[in-house]
Amino acid sequence: MLASLSLAAFALLAQVSALPGKGNAAFASNLAYRSPSLTVDALEIDTDEVVSRLGKRWADTFQGNVSFPYGVASGDPYSDSVILWTMPRKVGSENAYPAICLLWVVSAVDHDFSIEYSVQHGYTQTTADVQYAVKVEASQTLKPYTQYYYRFESCEGADFGHSDVGIFKTLPAPDDEETSLRLAVFSCSNLPFGFFNAYGNAANHSDTLDFVQHLGDYIYEYKNGDYGDGTAIGRVPQPNREISSLQDYRDRYAQYRTDPDLQELHRVLAWQMVWDDHEVADNTWAHGSADSNDTLAGQIGDFQFSARKANAVRAYYEMPIRQVDTDDKLRIWRSFKLGNLADMIMLDTRVYDRSITNVYYNTDVIAAAANDADRSLTGPAQQQWFIDQMDQSAARGASWRLVMQQIVFSNINYTIATQGSTNFNTDAWDGYKAQRDYILEHIEANRINNTIILSGDSHATWVSDLKRDNSTYDPVTGEGALGVEFAGSAVSSPSSFGHGPKFTDETYIAIANNLTLATPSLQFAEGQLRGYFELTVTPTNLTADYFGFYEQQTRNTNVTHIASFTTQKDSNKLDRPLNGGKPVAFGSLGAGKA
Repeated sequence: MLASLSLAAFALLAQVSALPGKGNAAFASNLAYRSPSLTVDALEIDTDEVVSRLGKRWADTFQGNVSFPYGVASGDPYSDSVILWTMPRKVGSENAYPAICLLWVVSAVDHDFSIEYSVQHGYTQTTADVQYAVKVEASQTLKPYTQYYYRFESCEGADFGHSDVGIFKTLPAPDDEETSLRLAVFSCSNLPFGFFNAYGNAANHSDTLDFVQHLGDYIYEYKNGDYGDGTAIGRVPQPNREISSLQDYRDRYAQYRTDPDLQELHRVLAWQMVWDDHEVADNTWAHGSADSNDTLAGQIGDFQFSARKANAVRAYYEMPIRQVDTDDKLRIWRSFKLGNLADMIMLDTRVYDRSITNVYYNTDVIAAAANDADRSLTGPAQQQWFIDQMDQSAARGASWRLVMQQIVFSNINYTIATQGSTNFNTDAWDGYKAQRDYILEHIEANRINNTIILSGDSHATWVSDLKRDNSTYDPVTGEGALGVEFAGSAVSSPSSFGHGPKFTDETYIAIANNLTLATPSLQFAEGQLRGYFELTVTPTNLTADYFGFYEQQTRNTNVTHIASFTTQKDSNKLDRPLNGGKPVAFGSLGAGKA
């Protein structure tokens, strides 16, 4: 009998008692089967049931060749561990069973992935129940702020298929005093609107970067033509319908992961991610979205909103992201310590417990209620967690508090962009003014210095001094500011300033200039280029470098360095003169340019 067992079976049997989890240990080590929540089992895929369905075949895994068309990825690094991900495919077989068995190896070098010289290794199995996703934690033996290499291969041997070599760094230990970290910050990648050149630019100089932060809208849920038409450039969303089922969301993520620039950036750097609205649906709030709710009229496909949200969250957590101690509201908010340099505090201003937002038929009502004290983007539990995180970060002496969230935090006077219909974006923090003021009041009253808000969502670039409404603030010097916000443009989604043939270079600059004139704390606005920004974090200052692409209809490397903005530790404002005193070719600088 033993003679008939495959190499994979020997590997699994040898380690079955050493791997964690319930059911067969080889499946339990694959975190893709687990629920997004540590405490809610409803979205878990029970590995006991998977093993039972396989019967005696669990130890007789697929012995043919495997491929890795979706690449590899790492995410949510700690100082001693990281999540590793891949999604293999059987070559020449459409059968759902037997399972695929993979060996994963973490190495200190990029050329030797033998078990004998590995830093850490393990075996795991995957099935069609999770679309063959593999998600494992490498832990225990990893050193702080160290670069490692990793690879997946068939348990039958590397000759039967192996992945490309991935690269990640661990975080510094919480008390480590690093001299510098460099982060690349992205949001809003829409497949049919264009190529992901921003990802490619960061990947091309990944050796100068430490980690990637994604602020959400990693995918979009629309069918082709509803928000971008990818026909001409071969980027038609699949499945070509508004997605709502678990399989729909899985397939859409898989399609995005075939983009070569996205795939390469995942390969070379570890990511920390949080969702925005389009990972579920447009303008998501706690109990609905712009086009869906828990009624028959609000059903998309076969799913009303709550079931649709559960499908979306389940699919999202099959990526390299850690489980959190959550509840039935499907929490994603969490935090990371980047040595003594910074604390990364990640918020969910969309899915968790958000009061109703602008869903297009209620714009005037939401605008009138923007100052109501009972309106919340986060819900009370997350708000208290956020306040506690800010207090704890200041108390432990971290140099910076990096608040990674979705929507624009600062007040922006949008009159120029809305033809006077309203002077603020009700779907951003401007639609929840009382909560924003409560947070800024806490920062001010408790003298929490060095707060940096990182924002996406708006498909435009905004750089602002943080200030309370009606407070004393000098836009020329920045005196009176309580921190800084860096909001980035989109990877490919179209400008919120508008887009199309009538929008010339001069049009975009004029809009940006009017916005900075109308909003004193807004020190830079730019809406023409698609792109991202990079943060250089040191103990004494923090700098944001903005990069943009003029053209998204082709895959290209024609990047523009748009501008650079710095803030000094404990200044709580942007350095003057803005952009080092240099003029900008795109966008408009605010009053601090002098």
